[in-house]
Amino acid sequence: MPCKYHCMRKIIIACLTLCSVLVAEAQYIPAFRKDSVTWKDPGANYWSKGNSFKHLELSLAIGTSGIGLDVAVPVCQFMQVRLGYDYMPQFKKQFRMNLAGGGEAARQYNGQGNRVKTKFDKIQQYLYEETGKEIDDHILLTGQMSVHNLKALVDIYPLKYNKHWHITAGIYYGPAQVGKAEDNSESATTLSLMEMYNQDYEKASPSDPIKSYGRLTLYPGDKNGKPCLVDPADDGSVTISVKTNAIKPYLGVGYTGRLISSRDDWKVSAELGVWIWGGAPKQRMHDGTSLSDLSNIHGALGDYVKVINSLKVYPVLNVRFAKTIF
Repeated sequence: MPCKYHCMRKIIIACLTLCSVLVAEAQYIPAFRKDSVTWKDPGANYWSKGNSFKHLELSLAIGTSGIGLDVAVPVCQFMQVRLGYDYMPQFKKQFRMNLAGGGEAARQYNGQGNRVKTKFDKIQQYLYEETGKEIDDHILLTGQMSVHNLKALVDIYPLKYNKHWHITAGIYYGPAQVGKAEDNSESATTLSLMEMYNQDYEKASPSDPIKSYGRLTLYPGDKNGKPCLVDPADDGSVTISVKTNAIKPYLGVGYTGRLISSRDDWKVSAELGVWIWGGAPKQRMHDGTSLSDLSNIHGALGDYVKVINSLKVYPVLNVRFAKTIF
């Protein structure tokens, strides 16, 4: 199993541990008290009958949906509405994508694991003789996630005398494109030589030796057991986009308690739910090739494609710190 799967599992376990510690320390928030409610008891007052839309709660959330800010108001004695915004800090990752010469992988090995000569090697030699530059057998792509959403949520507290547990439903709305990978500056020479060679190949006479070498293409993986060959875009660039539905319904369940044992106006919540974003995200190259339909994608790129393909829904695990303003 790839190392990053272990890392992901460790992160989830760490988040769950943090949630359990915070909630274990949380104290009961008074609600639906049978005795009289006073302003000295803001937790109870927040949920008092007749106080719909008369209180405001501000919160900060941290979790797998990013860093979020939201405001909440009570609608009735068992429901509150939350509006907010989540932003996930961007991180970058570098991937390799192999080339193919004459329709076959640039780098190949025999049964003993020894490198064998390919058509790409002949193309590489040709370009070196023509330009004095050596073309790589791969290009480098830099990928980054870009996730940010507005959110409209409803918290329902189904237990009459207990405001610990809540069920949450609502929607997240943000850009459909949640990730992108594109060629970086380190691949400029390779892509330039690739374009030059293909122009020479198209202009060459049938008797020219390079006609037996074939064209240079990108080789992201196999489709139906055969190499899937892709040309760079007309401007020479190579990109991959990752897209989901812009509107993402959300369902979750959470637990709330006091953050400060002596005060009801400071709360901490742990919430676990899912974005229902319409199946696994679509991963497409600039020419429309779907990476989700390919097999034998090498290296870290292949690992990430598999992970994204497995995300039919997106797990959301958040810890929320809230302060009742009034």
